Amino acid sequence: MAQDNDKARENWARYLYGKDRGHTQFMEHANRCEGMYLGGGEQWSAVDRAVLQDQGRPCYEFNEVQPSINSAVGYQIHNRMDIVYKPRGGQADLDKATILTKLVKQVTDSTNLHWMETQVFSDGLIAQRGYFDLRMDFESNILGEVAIDTLDPLDVIPDPDAKSYDPDDWGDVLVTRWLTLDEIEQRYGKAARTEAESSNDDGPDFGDFDDEAERSKFGMFSQASLYDAYRTDEQGFKRYRVIERQQFVYELTPCLVHPSTGDVLVEATMAEDSKTDALAKGAVRAKRMRKRIRWVVSTWCRTLHDDYSPYDHFTTVPYFAYFRRGKTRGMVDSAIGPQEVLNKAVSQFIHILNSSANGGWMVEEGSLSNMETEELESVGAQTGLVIEYKKESKPPTKIGPNQVPTGIDRIIDRADKALKDVTVPDAMRGSQGPEISGIAIQSKQFASQQQLAVPLDNLAYTRHLLATRITKLIQRYYDSYRIFRITEMDPLSGKPTDEVLEINKFDPATGDYINDVTVGTYDVVISEQPMQVTFENSQFQQVMEMRNAGVRLPDATVIRYSNLADKPEILKAMQSSQAPVDPTLQAKADLMAAQAIKAKADARLSDNRAIGTNVETQYSAVQTAQIIEMTPGTATTADGLLGSAGYVDHDAAPIVPAASGMPATAVPATGGAAAMAEPVLPPGAAQNTNPVLPANPGVGLMAGIKTPGPDGLQL
Repeated sequence: MAQDNDKARENWARYLYGKDRGHTQFMEHANRCEGMYLGGGEQWSAVDRAVLQDQGRPCYEFNEVQPSINSAVGYQIHNRMDIVYKPRGGQADLDKATILTKLVKQVTDSTNLHWMETQVFSDGLIAQRGYFDLRMDFESNILGEVAIDTLDPLDVIPDPDAKSYDPDDWGDVLVTRWLTLDEIEQRYGKAARTEAESSNDDGPDFGDFDDEAERSKFGMFSQASLYDAYRTDEQGFKRYRVIERQQFVYELTPCLVHPSTGDVLVEATMAEDSKTDALAKGAVRAKRMRKRIRWVVSTWCRTLHDDYSPYDHFTTVPYFAYFRRGKTRGMVDSAIGPQEVLNKAVSQFIHILNSSANGGWMVEEGSLSNMETEELESVGAQTGLVIEYKKESKPPTKIGPNQVPTGIDRIIDRADKALKDVTVPDAMRGSQGPEISGIAIQSKQFASQQQLAVPLDNLAYTRHLLATRITKLIQRYYDSYRIFRITEMDPLSGKPTDEVLEINKFDPATGDYINDVTVGTYDVVISEQPMQVTFENSQFQQVMEMRNAGVRLPDATVIRYSNLADKPEILKAMQSSQAPVDPTLQAKADLMAAQAIKAKADARLSDNRAIGTNVETQYSAVQTAQIIEMTPGTATTADGLLGSAGYVDHDAAPIVPAASGMPATAVPATGGAAAMAEPVLPPGAAQNTNPVLPANPGVGLMAGIKTPGPDGLQL
């Protein structure tokens, strides 16, 4: 028991250390930023408001912070997070990655992550810091389900000495809450309830009277005496300050090591069946130095829980809009100064205008006959006032209004401009004149998003941290057979489709598990779905431009990218009944098909002509060679004729060489009457006697080349 009390005192000392190292100042500033965003009288400090009220001056608020923050939050609302997994190593493959992607999508939908993210993103922009809380919930499912919640930034104390965005680089993190006994029992068990109840550490408030800033809640700041009147055990109004600390420790830890993959798993965080399965597959027990999380929960003097965390990471996942080495800022921080200048300048301007309506009167003593001077002072600003003064007296003279100091209106304009410069410009709010087209407004909105580049990039980092931790929880705790029902939109029909997804199903035939999501390592890819209206408008415009340019896109594609509310029904009707074909479109298609056929025929004809020319050339060369072989003397004569005609030889001279092995005038030994006889021509073939053109196998092209003798040999 004494050791438990030492843990509680250690937790309390760490809590005080975090408060003194800047958390108290952070809470005060966060509440100031909250008031600047909400307005409703909270933009003025209590001191300034009291001074103005004593002077009878107004305290006007022209809240320009809220629309600026709402525009930035609106961008996040219309850009949903999409988590996709890619296989990286181990037994991971594309099929398992696809199943894991669908499973994580189902988890994020069931936990309302998008709305949780909006709350965290708003906390980061307004109060500098926002926090997710990620853990397993066994309340509604004995096997456990991933649970995502948000934390009040004023309740979270990060490691004061850390300077990293990633909580894995922090030494510890504290979360302080005010819980009832029932809430303590629900979170930490009946033994913790008994311990807290016997400690008498209950407090009268939520920290409102404990040198802390007031927490945001439905109730207003209350008096302790009124609270004590209703604080009874039966009504459950007793609350205890519970400090939950998660701390990294580095110590020798029993582990299971897989020889094949090299994976090291902490044995204490594994289920019994998982350990049995790992040992059956060859894993061996070993002790290794490991970084683990020690989880201690306590009140001021009693320890409610002290054990190792079942998770590899802190349950707290942060979001910081602007982060510089441990220093955090929000979007409201830079808007406080311009907003205060705007409120004071407008209040001063209105005060001057109000004072000018009754500047006073200059009255001669005893000159009024229908009223006293004091009465004129009270009713002198009324409409239709009648003043009667004595004869021979000077008439009352109204004092002129005070002049508005030069430059006060310009201060208002500059303060308004500075507010938009440090938050978001008018273009992102969509507040443009009617003379500007919608496309131009969307273009300016896209350009103005650069103002949100840093907060959105940090949001992407937070999304990556959260997705990585969700993956580890799924691979560790979703290790049994489960059935999920996945509902998706069919990209073709636009209708919702249901899919039954089974994971970790044992196959007796192979001895393996089907759709085993517990094995393998995956890369997490975080993407955003663009703003729906802008995205669909741009897609539809591109489809119409492509269609106007001649790209034959189907009608179903045009409908699919439109903004029609009932486009799934339209697509279904188009699929069930074919619309009549436009005759002009059909004629155009037939014409294009005929032109294509004609082009192919022309190409084949051109190829045939080229082949015929090549055949003619080769045939003429063969005939020339036969003449030279039978009458070698013609080579010298032919060479001279070609040379005088200007023919240029592309080989070595002479142009027409003599027959090899015999003089130009020799006659072959096998010659004679038989060799010099008229060649036998094919039936119907005409002998070519044209001295200019060589012999042409005109008949041979059509009926086959059959040439017993040289066609060009003239006897």
